[in-house]
Amino acid sequence: MDAGASFNDASLALQAAVEGQGVALGRLMLAADDLRAGRLVQPFDVVLPNDYSYWLVYPPAALDKPQVAAFRTWLLSEAK
Repeated sequence: MDAGASFNDASLALQAAVEGQGVALGRLMLAADDLRAGRLVQPFDVVLPNDYSYWLVYPPAALDKPQVAAFRTWLLSEAK
């Protein structure tokens, strides 16, 4: 059986699905716009939880910029 295309980047896999090249497994967050626009469909109501973590990273001097400090403060308040 031919395994078909494989991608190391979830965005590329979703784009291939949008272009009709097959199906893709991906994060709902990445597929949300295509799902809302009808370019993709979610065939099952099953959404699996994951243990991914996200890290906000920046050079130390970046916090001297008011925009970066404000974004960091906002992000931390949203994450709680």
